[in-house]
Amino acid sequence: MVNTILLLDDNTATNYIHKKFISRSPYDAEVVSFEMGKDAIAYLEDKENPFPELIFVDINMPTMSAWEFFGNFRQIKRKEKENTICIILTTSLSPEDTEIVKDFEEVNDIMMKPLNLKALEQVFSKFFT
Repeated sequence: MVNTILLLDDNTATNYIHKKFISRSPYDAEVVSFEMGKDAIAYLEDKENPFPELIFVDINMPTMSAWEFFGNFRQIKRKEKENTICIILTTSLSPEDTEIVKDFEEVNDIMMKPLNLKALEQVFSKFFT
């Protein structure tokens, strides 16, 4: 079951679109979104916040790339993190990115963006059934 989904993308419009698709999907979850990696990390470190079961991270962001985000994510000391599915979103699947993903055990998948209902259905059937 997914109670909370975290979106991390430096583009406000992309976060808005992804929130809309999630709200129109059958997956009833609270969605929190961030435009800066440091803000998402601060949210995840705060034990007062529910830890998301699903995290979508844009690969290319100006202040903190997905790789830097996951480097910081590794340092978070919350037991709930073990059950979190992390997916990188990108506009182009480069072979280089696909190789780098292998160095990050926290990353469960890499997908093309934007999210849509079909992509969400695939994620939920692959990781949450």
